[in-house]
Amino acid sequence: MYLVYFDESGNTGKNLNDTQQPIFVLCALAVPKDKWLQVEQDLLAEVEKLYAGPRPDDFEIHASELMSGRQWCKSISLRDRLAFRNAWFSVAEKHGLRIIYRAIAKKRFERWMHGEFGTGISINPHVAAFPLVARVVDDWLRSLPGSPLGIFISDENKEIVRDVEKSIKVLRGVKGVLKLGQIIEKGFFIDSSKSVILQLCDLCALTLRKKEEAKAGFRDNPIYHDGVKLLEPLIHRGDESLQDVLAWISTEEKKKRPGT
Repeated sequence: MYLVYFDESGNTGKNLNDTQQPIFVLCALAVPKDKWLQVEQDLLAEVEKLYAGPRPDDFEIHASELMSGRQWCKSISLRDRLAFRNAWFSVAEKHGLRIIYRAIAKKRFERWMHGEFGTGISINPHVAAFPLVARVVDDWLRSLPGSPLGIFISDENKEIVRDVEKSIKVLRGVKGVLKLGQIIEKGFFIDSSKSVILQLCDLCALTLRKKEEAKAGFRDNPIYHDGVKLLEPLIHRGDESLQDVLAWISTEEKKKRPGT
């Protein structure tokens, strides 16, 4: 069994024209169930080194705050914050965690959406990214010895909860390449302040978004380079079946809007 944590970076909802966040990234972090507790303990040990208690009950490592030095990170040097990030990524490597992610260029997605449905319809890119990532996760689980099952765990983002739940339900029942045959139960949504592994996923998502933005010709910030190098060996790349997913989205949207 694998616990598969999902988090996103660059989420501006249906606003696809934010010049500060031109790319959306959805990241999945797969954790073997028998390593879950040790991963959590190792991550918490690094938090203790960075910010010794007492900490409030809702204390949380927010990736954007950590990397920019905002909020509680104001008093912590950039050097120490980057060392902490690298230590967290090293915990992921130590325990053999795997990352599967998808980057969506918002303007390109908007052009496809307008071409498919017209300019009056707007879709959150999370709707497209989720089945792309979920498909690769499902294939990867099936390829492992014993074909282990997986459970999806996401942050309590009210904006996308219904879309994710619907996608899991529909994709578990479809036939063909998009079927989620290894995913059991429904999606679980938890408060990210209660899960350091979900916070690690958030940090992975931000780092990979910065990588993808630099690759696309947007600003390249050197403070992310070492983090990207640490994550690269953990990334699993698979066949995400983009055209199948776009066709599925189109069908689902047209069911809601028969006139389109």
